[in-house]
Amino acid sequence: MSMLLYPDKSIRYLYEVGIHGGIRRAAEALDVDPAAISRQLSQLARDMQLPLLERRGRNVVLTEAGKLLAEDYAQTHQRRSHLERRLKDLRHKRGGSITLRVGQGIVDEVVKSVLQPFSQNYPEVFIEILSGDMQTTVSLITRGEVDMAVGFGPVGPPGVKCFSFARGPICAIVRREHPIAQHEQVEIAELANYPLIGMDKEFGIQSYMNVMFNQEGLVFSPAYSCNLFTSAIALSEAGMGIAFMTAKVVGDTLASRGLVAVPIHHRIARESQGYILRSTDHRLTPAAQHLWQLLCQFFERTATVII
Repeated sequence: MSMLLYPDKSIRYLYEVGIHGGIRRAAEALDVDPAAISRQLSQLARDMQLPLLERRGRNVVLTEAGKLLAEDYAQTHQRRSHLERRLKDLRHKRGGSITLRVGQGIVDEVVKSVLQPFSQNYPEVFIEILSGDMQTTVSLITRGEVDMAVGFGPVGPPGVKCFSFARGPICAIVRREHPIAQHEQVEIAELANYPLIGMDKEFGIQSYMNVMFNQEGLVFSPAYSCNLFTSAIALSEAGMGIAFMTAKVVGDTLASRGLVAVPIHHRIARESQGYILRSTDHRLTPAAQHLWQLLCQFFERTATVII
């Protein structure tokens, strides 16, 4: 069978399995049924007449043939991404383009404090701003589809250049009338006594909350789940539960909405980290390099001091 006839989707699945170390984790990153990935890779292996995967302990790794296919996919995809960026530049008649992926709770800071001064220096650069979970972000960066990203989560992702900055403390967001509103800090065990407002699993803040509850021998069981911070704030303002964010996310909006931010008494809450990410292989344009430097300088300057 000619290489031209091998389905690109199957080879992409193979690449993602290699990146994430397993079919299930790759399926979560792609939002695809694991059984569909397994079937397509089995068919690809039959067509190739070569084994493409092998199990090592609990992980699935690529065979030599699988690595060759995945490497070719990565190189081809990177060339296509570069071509698409060049075409986008021509389409918009701009002085280049930058694709930036930003965590939802950090967008306001990035736009006002970084993109605004950047655009004054590079007014002709077209900027695409996206949002999403950390796992997908890392995958997009390694494939060359995103130039850089600003995210938030409990673990610094491997395989990319990473600048980390302190982001905590993580706080419980409640109305002034709430029983914990007068506390200087609140324990995880006490939070479990009240209705909680969770965020979708893609949010770094939710990963932090799950880890902290787990360390205290508890399960984070929210009464509500949101995919927008504004929704969580609205629920908290209505007295329907406790939302969780860093104080930096809610900023000056608390007092005007009758809310207070009570720091969570836990090491993880105090030491929460944000990340600025880029590929170690992808070469940035001068404009993108300038944006990277502005991001690093801003978040280093405004990082929370951990006591």
